Amino acid sequence: MIWLALWFAMIAVSSIVPVTPERVPAFLLGFWFGGSLFGQLFALPFAVICGVLAITNAEVAIALLFAISGGMFAFVHVRNRRAGRFLLDHAGMKDTAIPLLAGLAPFLTGGGAVRRIADLPYGAQGARQTLDLIVPRAVCATPMPILIHVPGGAWVTGKKNQQAKPLLNHLAARGWLCVDINYRLGPRHNVPDMIEDVLRAVAWVKAHAAEHGGDPARIAITGGSAGGHLSSLAALAHDDPAFKPGFEGADCSVAVAVPLYGRFDFLDRSARLGSNHKAVIENFMGKRIMPGMPDACPQVWHAVSPLDRIRADAPPMLVIHGTGDSLLPHGDAREFADSLLAVSTAGVIYHELPGIQHAWDVAASALAWAHVRVVEAFLNESLNDRI
Repeated sequence: MIWLALWFAMIAVSSIVPVTPERVPAFLLGFWFGGSLFGQLFALPFAVICGVLAITNAEVAIALLFAISGGMFAFVHVRNRRAGRFLLDHAGMKDTAIPLLAGLAPFLTGGGAVRRIADLPYGAQGARQTLDLIVPRAVCATPMPILIHVPGGAWVTGKKNQQAKPLLNHLAARGWLCVDINYRLGPRHNVPDMIEDVLRAVAWVKAHAAEHGGDPARIAITGGSAGGHLSSLAALAHDDPAFKPGFEGADCSVAVAVPLYGRFDFLDRSARLGSNHKAVIENFMGKRIMPGMPDACPQVWHAVSPLDRIRADAPPMLVIHGTGDSLLPHGDAREFADSLLAVSTAGVIYHELPGIQHAWDVAASALAWAHVRVVEAFLNESLNDRI
């Protein structure tokens, strides 16, 4: 029992103390991120479990450790609720109350109300160029708006049917056609293969959405982490023929984008990674994602940085990042949103969530509950003029 108590304590400490990319050596960030995210996503059930174990344990020291851990998880749950409340209030949804038990069942993401059409090929590269459609069980009488989801995973891992299920299932149950895609990954593949795949998937959706009840004139795109980078880049560089080999003439534009906790400046020109700059830029990105180091192919590094793709005719964007992100600096997202807001004719909304870790939306926490409603409202408002 002591080992279980220590495990809960370790998770609780990592989830309650934000550690951002410049604060500790790069090799520790992944460990801290794992514990922090686990504690953030499961804060409420962990608080309940620790409370029960504290009450029922006969050994005072172990009971006290469980009680302290439970208190920390309760604090994290309250922080989730406050961040969710922040999102709702700033989206003009002050009358929307977060349910008292939101976050108690993080794996219940509403999948029973939808059905998934799996493994449709959008290219000829096998499983990495396939997508799933998530649709309502009931047939919709009118064409459905479409949301394309680009998974994260540091451009080297991650796949469809793993992430953003609270959002995808919620929207599909309410009459959306949601598209969850795979794309080629490093180190086997390098940039720009990833963005080529995303744009190829958008082209496929435009060509085939009507067959599945979707409205190709109302397409939104979202994704977190690497998916946040790729979704924003797809929205801004949809007409770059260098990213569309063999389908240069295809319309790959989207009507709205919601990039979450993404990477917007591949070159880290504002030095937000601190002492980890070299570890991230050279040892990881330069060797596993990019075709070479920045000095060897600077044009590619600039081409795939959304910060270098700012344009006045960008679609409306909702950008969200947490200040407790251990993997990607939130200042990067703020600079991108500010730069885009300065020129965009469609508008940009940026939300910064105090103390919140990377990947908060992968399970049904209290924060994810609010996040889903805010994104839904933003998408509906942004697509109204296209109905």
